[in-house]
Amino acid sequence: MTKWLIKCDRCGTESVFNAGYDLTNLGSKLYLYCEKCKRNTEHTVLGYYDDDTNEFIPFEKALSFRYKSL
Repeated sequence: MTKWLIKCDRCGTESVFNAGYDLTNLGSKLYLYCEKCKRNTEHTVLGYYDDDTNEFIPFEKALSFRYKSL
């Protein structure tokens, strides 16, 4: 599982979203339930935490070939 950092576009709350797939294939926006807003809202993908180094990789950098999952 990859830990992705996402931000609610409505209230600005940042949260970690665990996904078993590469979110860069879906674009930078997701439509998910926000606990604070109590409704489904659009979220922006900010990046992910590398499993090996726990380093944060910004979304724009994750799009490059070097960081793409195989």
